[in-house]
Amino acid sequence: MSTSLEFYTDRFNGVQVNLGTQSLSLDSAVEQLKASIDAWTKEGKRGLWVSLRTDQSTIIPQLINMGFDYHHAQPGSVCLTKWLQPDIPNHIPGYANHYLGVAGFVVNANNQVLAIQEKYHVSNNVTLWKLPGGLAEAGEELEETAQREVFEETGVQCEFICLLAFRHMHNYRHGCSDFYHVCLMRPLSLEIKPCPHEIAACQWLDLDEYEKLTTSEINKYFVQKYREYLATGIAIQARPVLSYDRKSMNSIYSAGKFAQHMQPEEPPGMTQSPKISQV
Repeated sequence: MSTSLEFYTDRFNGVQVNLGTQSLSLDSAVEQLKASIDAWTKEGKRGLWVSLRTDQSTIIPQLINMGFDYHHAQPGSVCLTKWLQPDIPNHIPGYANHYLGVAGFVVNANNQVLAIQEKYHVSNNVTLWKLPGGLAEAGEELEETAQREVFEETGVQCEFICLLAFRHMHNYRHGCSDFYHVCLMRPLSLEIKPCPHEIAACQWLDLDEYEKLTTSEINKYFVQKYREYLATGIAIQARPVLSYDRKSMNSIYSAGKFAQHMQPEEPPGMTQSPKISQV
């Protein structure tokens, strides 16, 4: 069992301490932190980050008394920070402040869009038609989120074509902002199998009908962007570009015209889809 506090210096000259991966006692961890803070401050270290497991949270009051403050929490862990240089403004960045939502604008060869009604989302006692979608998971590309969410909610397998548009909204949940990306998708299957836990109804709607039924000006705008794409072939596309550290590829999104104007097509062997399915 290690009896010494383990830490490392990050690329911003901050100190990172993860007590959740260490075996020393909590009392020893607190005492060693107290002894180390003065030394780290004299060495010019800037921010101090301490991460804990939930079962170690009994020492949080002691850390607060030492000048730490909460930074963020996740299921099973919490992170606190302390700025070590009193003569320099605190530059510890805040935690993630945006949600990332992704929707699938799925259009079949009959110019019908796949629309859903959620079981538990009503506005003025009216259940609204909307696009299938949800929040991106950590490490997911936009097209992966769109494919996963459309399949989970409707049972329809899809292929990503391009990004039609995205919305940026503030004061969404818990004071955070929200990105909502709308991806044009081509269906690879047509049979609708709605999720019984989330979806009240799922239907292939004629595009004009969907535009009339939706009460959201934002959704009407997405329909307009789809029609512009059909007319011009211009949309937002992703291209892999080498990352700044040259260790991975990043997806870079930019507007441009497709080399071949892609139109949604009927999946091979599929002639007509069940138009509506309710749970």
